[in-house]
Amino acid sequence: MFYQDVFKAFDKRKIKYVVIGGIAINLHGAPRMTSDLDILADLNKENLSLLLETLKELGYCPRLPVSPMELLDPRIREEWKKEKNLKAFTFYHPKIQYQEVDLLLESPLSFDEINREKTIVEAESTHIPVISIEHLIEMKRRTGREQDEADVQVLEKIRKIESREKKNG
Repeated sequence: MFYQDVFKAFDKRKIKYVVIGGIAINLHGAPRMTSDLDILADLNKENLSLLLETLKELGYCPRLPVSPMELLDPRIREEWKKEKNLKAFTFYHPKIQYQEVDLLLESPLSFDEINREKTIVEAESTHIPVISIEHLIEMKRRTGREQDEADVQVLEKIRKIESREKKNG
């Protein structure tokens, strides 16, 4: 599985994050081509510091020519969002070209709200927190992108199937 090293390290270190985006759709059971791992994390200093250290130890580098440790300062994050329209901070892996981790800096829903209703997917004894289908649909509807509209249709089908399965026991 792509990003198994990230999931294992985050799980081991109890980093507070939730998988969103294309990989979340995959983890909910729908095939979706994507290569980047989109995450929303608790941006408190302790959690974010641990997340950044972990990505560095795994070999990930920031796409932008800045120190990722600057993300620890909420004022700098706000400045980047306003002045550079930065919605996500991207980390790439120089040895595994297709692997990127996008840390969402701006979300229409709070981390706490998404985290409360997350789903846990277990893969190879690793717990992977995944955004709920309902919240993922809500986030995707707000973007207005064609791909996101297609994702919403697939997610709604999955939701209907799961609802029927619950009714039938």
